[in-house]
Amino acid sequence: MKGNLNLSSLLALLFFVSMSVSPNLLAQTKNPEDSKINAYLSNLSDNERMMTAVYISQDGEALYEYYSGFASVEDNIPLSAKTEFRLGSISKIFTSILIMQLIEEGKLSLETKLSTFYPDIPNAESITVKQLLSHRTGIQSFTDEPAYVNYMTKGQSRKQMEQRIQSYDPLFKPNSKHQYSNSNYVLLGFIIESLHEKSYAEVVSEKITIPLGLANTYFGNSIEIENNEAFSYRFSDTWERQPETHMSVSHAAGGMVSTAKETNLFLSALFTGKLLSENSLSAMMTLKDGYGLGLFSTPFYKQTFFGHNGSIDGFVSAVGFNPADGIVVTVLSNGVNYKFNDVLIAVLSNNYGKDFKIPDFSAKPVVLSAKAMERTVGTFSSKDMPIELSFRIADKQVMYKPAGQSEKSLTAYSETEFRFEPAGIVIQFDPESLTDGKLNQFVITQSGYKFLYKRKEKNWFW
Repeated sequence: MKGNLNLSSLLALLFFVSMSVSPNLLAQTKNPEDSKINAYLSNLSDNERMMTAVYISQDGEALYEYYSGFASVEDNIPLSAKTEFRLGSISKIFTSILIMQLIEEGKLSLETKLSTFYPDIPNAESITVKQLLSHRTGIQSFTDEPAYVNYMTKGQSRKQMEQRIQSYDPLFKPNSKHQYSNSNYVLLGFIIESLHEKSYAEVVSEKITIPLGLANTYFGNSIEIENNEAFSYRFSDTWERQPETHMSVSHAAGGMVSTAKETNLFLSALFTGKLLSENSLSAMMTLKDGYGLGLFSTPFYKQTFFGHNGSIDGFVSAVGFNPADGIVVTVLSNGVNYKFNDVLIAVLSNNYGKDFKIPDFSAKPVVLSAKAMERTVGTFSSKDMPIELSFRIADKQVMYKPAGQSEKSLTAYSETEFRFEPAGIVIQFDPESLTDGKLNQFVITQSGYKFLYKRKEKNWFW
C-alpha cells in the first residue's frame, strides 16, 4: 500500500509485474505534440509492459487522457474512462482529510494522544495523531509481518486488526524518526469510525465523495467486473490475475477505489479549498523527513507536486498536484511489467516540454544452456555498493538474490546479459572475465546508476 531513489533501495526490487492479446487503446488530447507520449504508452502496451489509465487536468479542464489494456484479461474487457482501480495508499489522503475535518470541528487535535483511544498500544501515551499521520510512531506496519500473506485475502474484524497492531513491539521511540507504516492509518481509520459512530465507508461518502459529486469513488469491496472494477495482474509469460487483498485489512490505509478522472478531481478539490481550510491544507503540506500529513512531495525539474502513490496486489498508482500551475497528474495501472517511475517521468516530461525516449524492446529473450547459466553461479560484491548479490540456477532459470532480500528470476538476453525488467535492472557480465568456467565480474545498471561487481572467493547460500 506504498518513490525517492537512494543507493540502498536501488536493488530492492519492490515493483509489480505484466497477454498476448492486443490491448485496447484510447487516447484523447488537445495538444498535437502529445503524439510522442501516445507512442510511448502504446509501445509499453504493445510489448506487454503496462496496462494503464492516465488523466491530466488543469483548473478542472482535461488536458490529456489515455487508456490501454484490460480491466479483465480473461473476459477481454478493455480499460476505459469508466474503469475503477484500487488506489492503494492514495487512500491515505482521504483518511488524512477526514482527520483534519474532525480537527476543524473541534472533535480532535493533532496533539491528541493515541492513548485516548488505544491505551494498551505500546507508547500510546507518547504517540499523537500528528505522528500517526506523518508515520513517526514507531508502530510496525502489519504488512511487514511474515503472517500478513496468510490473512491478507481474508476478512478481518476491527478487533482482530486492533489486537494485531497492539501486539507489536515498538520499532523506535515516537517522533524520533519517520518510518512508513500502514498500521498508523488503519488506526486513524478506526478513530474516524469511533468519533463519527459510522463505518469508514459511510464517512468517506458523506464527507468527501457525495459533496464532490464523485459517483465512482468509494471504499472498496470484492472486485466486481460488472461494476466497471478492474482486476489486477502481474506478468509471467502472460498476464496472471492477482489475489485480492480484503478491504477490511487494508481499510483506511489502502481501501479506496476510483477512476483516473475522479482521482484527479479529488486531489484538485483538496488543493482548491473544497474540503479543508487553508490552514489545514498547509499543515498537510508541511514536510518532515519527506512526508507531511498524508502527503509527500515529488520534484520534477523546477516543479513540485504534492500527492501520494500507492500499490496493492497488482495495482500501482500515483497522483500529484502542482500548486504553481494547477496541473494534476494521475497515473493508474492494474498491471506493470516496467519501471512505473519511468512512466511517470515520461508523462511529466511530455507535459512540461522535456525530452524523453521511447524504450526499445526489440531485443528478445534467449534460452541458455545449463552450461551457460552455470557460469553465473556464485556470490559477488562491490566496493561501491554495500549489498552482496548471489546467483543460482532453479527451474532452468538464473535466480538473483540481493543479500537480505527476496529472490527474483532473471531473463537472459544473451549468455552474458540478464535483466529484471520490472525494476529496470540490467546485469552485463564481462565475457573477458571467464576463467575456469565461471564469469567473474559484471556491471549492474539501474536508473542510470552503474556498479561494478566481482566474484567472491566464498559464496553465501539461500
